[in-house]
Amino acid sequence: MCQGENTNAFKELAEHFIATVEKRKIIAHVFDYCDLNGIDRRDIDPSELDGHVKAFIDSDYSDSEALSAVIRTIQEAKGGTEEENSALVRGVLEYISDHLTENKSVEDIAQLMHVSYYYLCHCFKQRTGASINSYRTKLRIEKAVFEIVRTNKKITSIATECGFNNSSYFTETFTKLVGVTPMTVRKKAREKYFHGFYDYDDIILAAKMDAIRFGAADAREISDECVTRVTVHEPDETFKFLHQPTVIEYEGVLYAAWYNSRRKELRGYTPVCGKRSYDGGRTWSDIEIIAHDPEEKVLYCPPVFGICGGRLYMLVNEMVAADHIHALDLYILNRDTGKFEFVWSRPIPFKLNTNVVSLPNGKLMLTGRAGELDRFPNIPAVLISDSGRIDGDWRMIRIAQSGDLPDGTKLVHPELSVMCYDDRLYMFSRNDQRRIPLVYVSEDFGEHWSHAFLHDIPYVSSKIFCGKLSCGRHFVICNTDRQDRSRLSVYFTDRGDKKLACKLVLFDRETAPHGNAEACHYPAACEHDGKLHIIASLNYGWDVRGAVMFTVDLEKLFQK
Repeated sequence: MCQGENTNAFKELAEHFIATVEKRKIIAHVFDYCDLNGIDRRDIDPSELDGHVKAFIDSDYSDSEALSAVIRTIQEAKGGTEEENSALVRGVLEYISDHLTENKSVEDIAQLMHVSYYYLCHCFKQRTGASINSYRTKLRIEKAVFEIVRTNKKITSIATECGFNNSSYFTETFTKLVGVTPMTVRKKAREKYFHGFYDYDDIILAAKMDAIRFGAADAREISDECVTRVTVHEPDETFKFLHQPTVIEYEGVLYAAWYNSRRKELRGYTPVCGKRSYDGGRTWSDIEIIAHDPEEKVLYCPPVFGICGGRLYMLVNEMVAADHIHALDLYILNRDTGKFEFVWSRPIPFKLNTNVVSLPNGKLMLTGRAGELDRFPNIPAVLISDSGRIDGDWRMIRIAQSGDLPDGTKLVHPELSVMCYDDRLYMFSRNDQRRIPLVYVSEDFGEHWSHAFLHDIPYVSSKIFCGKLSCGRHFVICNTDRQDRSRLSVYFTDRGDKKLACKLVLFDRETAPHGNAEACHYPAACEHDGKLHIIASLNYGWDVRGAVMFTVDLEKLFQK
């Protein structure tokens, strides 16, 4: 409440505001200074207050007598609480939502709320960052966007349903706020580039982006009778948490590896561990610890495999905190002892994503994300071995910079996997700030990359994994359709094609469960003996995770 006992005090305060505050901000400063509560109106007449405010504005913000009257009117009001102010804004938000097609003025809304028009505008802007009219317009446009994307209604009908009496004004307003026309949004939706898990911001970004069609939206779903499921590792008292598993076949043996934590992800003791299977994934050896720091100063994450010169290698990341990359370490399998032995450690600020990829030009590639040493990496990038040797030098190429998307949003957790199709590379990227699946394209084996495209594979909220089978088909494994990672699917192309022709659901909490697991994600895979072995993290709770393997009988699958 304003302090002051007489008219002179009010006038002195008014003159102070006029002399020190920018004109159009004076009223807002008075409201804040006096701590006026718009809900508590037992001793205040909104029309009287608005009359004094209008007189001051009409004076070009210079009449100290009019501003004194504003301050006096507020001073004589009874004090309220911040909670009541918030209730006022909530009431306006609810009213706008419930009467979206009505065109009541803000003055009318203030009268309905029995509150000062000027104070209502101030209070609403202070708490939402928007004016009442701009907020209502944005809400109408949001409703229109979803109607355009999810229905076949005419644009003119949608405009009317969303409170626009003039279709031309609707198109003008829509284009100004969204950045593209209503018909552009509908065209992208009909081309199946929008997914059901998109929110408003996702749709707006997708409408502005170029797109690449992989055929996922039209892929036929096939039976999972060609799939067997085996638990690779269950959470136990030693390691309750397991994440980012990978798998490779080497000399007839399947090698699986991941990182573990005792209780929560990347907290405390975090080693890289692994198991082996000598019978095609049906049974697995006891767990072995490959890289660890008993003093818990270094965390390890995540392992990837590679085969070069007839030798099996493993690369892992050292971290000083969760996802704060400190070094890249290399290990090699000793054939005599059967153990992975340390080769070198290099200060490369690059988080690994998938196994080493052999490029058609003889070079090797690692996919992941880059940053600064001991900092969080968030830039999509690749490492290239020009010599084609895993134990040689690796150079980094950044695919994109943070904030390169058309709406200005930054990439978050851009975990990558690459599809090699002849001399063209498609680099798929997860991005958590916007749920739009992204893909970058390279025409020169990773030296240069295009801007980000959107595409029609409905993966979300987790890593995607790509590969090519010996029969010439490509495959893509990812969480699809839902944000909670409760469905994991694999897509296959026809021979020599990048069009995804069929889809196989590996895990679905509702229709294809694995015990009482809630989610399955972070897939990796290798082909061996006519089968595709897919390993993934299996969640029994967000901090209770094991590993599962899905073995797909390819001969049985493609006979269908």
